[in-house]
Amino acid sequence: MLTPNIVFMGTPEIASVYLQSLIDNNQNIVAVFSQPPRKKGRGMYIQESPVQKLAKKNNINFFSPINLSSEKNKQKLITLQPDLIIVMGYGLKLPSDILILPSLGCINVHVSLLPRWRGASPIEHTLLNGDKETGITIFKLVEKMDAGPILEKKAILIDKHINKQELTKKLNYLGIDLLNSLLPKIYRKTTTFVDQDNTKVTYAHKISSNMRKLDFNKEIEIVYNKIRAFAPEPSAWFLFNNERIKIIKSSFVRGNFQSSIILNEQFHIGCLNGKVCPEIIQREGKNPMQLDDFIRGYKFVVGSKINA
Repeated sequence: MLTPNIVFMGTPEIASVYLQSLIDNNQNIVAVFSQPPRKKGRGMYIQESPVQKLAKKNNINFFSPINLSSEKNKQKLITLQPDLIIVMGYGLKLPSDILILPSLGCINVHVSLLPRWRGASPIEHTLLNGDKETGITIFKLVEKMDAGPILEKKAILIDKHINKQELTKKLNYLGIDLLNSLLPKIYRKTTTFVDQDNTKVTYAHKISSNMRKLDFNKEIEIVYNKIRAFAPEPSAWFLFNNERIKIIKSSFVRGNFQSSIILNEQFHIGCLNGKVCPEIIQREGKNPMQLDDFIRGYKFVVGSKINA
């Protein structure tokens, strides 16, 4: 059996992990598609995506169209003669005439247990919601977002203290194994499909900066879940003395405390039914620092109200 032609489509760091796995397993990747370079970082310099960098490093044909709807971009794909298109974190919609192009179809690797958390930010929403489990779903792409029939799905339990970075790594290990075990079945055309239960759909909408703002008048676990859902980057934040301060790592204690107040010299902050105990903090324009270093260089008054 000839090794099928694979086109990989992805953009962020999480997608590059899957591309690297395909490379390591000697899959026949005839081209990589990623979103165009964009301005990023403090200096707002134009930067290539992690997937683009990896494709260039491995001398793989690379394309970064603004969209896939133009006739020119469709012809590019037709010329490549893909048998299978693998999508992971691409961020652009595939038109219907591209979805039917490869003989083995178009599949997507999604970091949730579909139909729960369809959309752009499933890991963040999983943690924000305090879910007890999550996992990987590999499904066939259809025109409707994340709605296609499922080929494979595997669940894992979520540690209640795990943050976004740690959970992402755990899901990546799971996803890579699942994809590598699935590919031979796809090549042999022995896969089966299970339709998603549309009565159980939830949506993981794109995260905004305001969604990361901490409200210390909320229940302690809601506040704590928000901190770990965005840690270590881009981080949850609050306002104090007109300065945006991020909490990158914390613990919490249950109890009765005055909400949204600095409770003591350790910069513990009261919430409903508990208090947040910051461990790593980042001031605006500064590098992250341990709590002891923050306290030494930052003046505050116990009992002050947090502007959240």
